[in-house]
Amino acid sequence: MKKRILTIALIVIGVLLLLNGFGNIMDDGRVLTYDLTSILSGAGLLILAFR
Repeated sequence: MKKRILTIALIVIGVLLLLNGFGNIMDDGRVLTYDLTSILSGAGLLILAFR
């Protein structure tokens, strides 16, 4: 049960980080360092969740 909750939390945080990164890029049309950091960290968390 604890592992399942951790997996769900990682998925939720990863998706929110991806949405934040892509949303910032769409909002001002520029790709900034924190946008890339948000996208890559979200992708990394999703990879860890599905591992």
